[in-house]
Amino acid sequence: MESFSSLVETFLSVIKSIINNNILLPTGNIWISDVLIYHLFLVILITAIFSLIFNKLIIVFIRGWLRKLNFNIGKQLLEKKVLVPIGWAIPIIIFEAGLGSYSPEEGIISRLMKSLITLIFILSINRFISALSDVLKGNKTFSGTPIQSYMQLFKLIVYLFGIIIIVCTLSNTSPWTILSGLGALTAILLLVFKDTILGLVASIQVFGSDTIREGDWVTIPSLDIDGDCVEVGLHTVTVRSWDKALITFPSAKLLEHPFKNWRGMEESGGRRIKRAIYIDQESICFVEKDLKEKLSKVSLLADHFEFKEKEIEKANALIGEEKVNHRRLTNIGVFRAYLIEYLKSHEKINENLTLMVRQLAPTTSGLPLEIYAFTSSVEWTDYESVQSDIFDHVLAIISLFDLKLTQSPSGHDIKNFLTNLDINN
Repeated sequence: MESFSSLVETFLSVIKSIINNNILLPTGNIWISDVLIYHLFLVILITAIFSLIFNKLIIVFIRGWLRKLNFNIGKQLLEKKVLVPIGWAIPIIIFEAGLGSYSPEEGIISRLMKSLITLIFILSINRFISALSDVLKGNKTFSGTPIQSYMQLFKLIVYLFGIIIIVCTLSNTSPWTILSGLGALTAILLLVFKDTILGLVASIQVFGSDTIREGDWVTIPSLDIDGDCVEVGLHTVTVRSWDKALITFPSAKLLEHPFKNWRGMEESGGRRIKRAIYIDQESICFVEKDLKEKLSKVSLLADHFEFKEKEIEKANALIGEEKVNHRRLTNIGVFRAYLIEYLKSHEKINENLTLMVRQLAPTTSGLPLEIYAFTSSVEWTDYESVQSDIFDHVLAIISLFDLKLTQSPSGHDIKNFLTNLDINN
């Protein structure tokens, strides 16, 4: 910096000498060379010349070079205007250097200029951090990493130390004096930066346990949040709901409220169907000859009847001739076997994942028969379409097995009951 100041002062002396010898001396106005305004005018002139050279030549050359780079960092540096604050700093540096003896090292002008230069470089560094953040977010290596959180933390640190340096420069005190006094201000700092500290701790814990990433589908019932996570920041998390609205909430809420992350479902390649129908228990019966003949025409049950008949015949041979103790097929058992074969033959059901049809505990509403399977697509619309198609078929074919569904009586059912009651009376 001292060599640069000497260069500016030398250049200023040359210009002064030329003006004094060729303009002021012949006109008899050499006394102007001792006036402060004359010196300030020359300093401003030199500042303008150097600024034009730097901003119109050097900065333009650097921008052109960055545009030719094949890396994203060059484009981001230009987009975030990282070089612009540096262009602001050059005039200040030249002006302060040109003042020379008019601005003592510890004088107010010198301190003010150094503070402005520090502020400008803080802005430039933070713009560089923003550019670096965008570059890393677009890199596959850092996909899912909350880069935004850590870059925001770096910015906060830069601002904090920058403010300390500016205050120390203006007050002409050592930075260690202020830093040593921060211990007494710890409680105040904790109070002021409470949300920042909580957000930082939450983002570190969430990232360390890999519970949420950008792009994950998350559901937080207690906050009525359901959508894709678009940003995990230092202070906040942003989720885009299915109606495209952006929902922002503090990062610390992820530690306070239970939430569901659907990433595992998406990575597994299948989405779970877990839905039951309720069967009237009075419609459950053994498969008699007529029903068996009717069901034997269903191709999906051919192997089932063949296998079960051999199994039952072998088991009954050991029991004896008393038919009341013999094993027999039931319509609900055959229906379960049919549903399993139907699901296995369905082209949009993932057979590599769990597939079963099971009975749940009977209720007052009937006997729950649950289908538990996974679709081969995790897309919401495809999943709903497949699930609806399956249950359309189940509800339509259940009468073929002489089974009946149960449901609460509707107003139409009650009206028909009362009408029939009046007719019979």
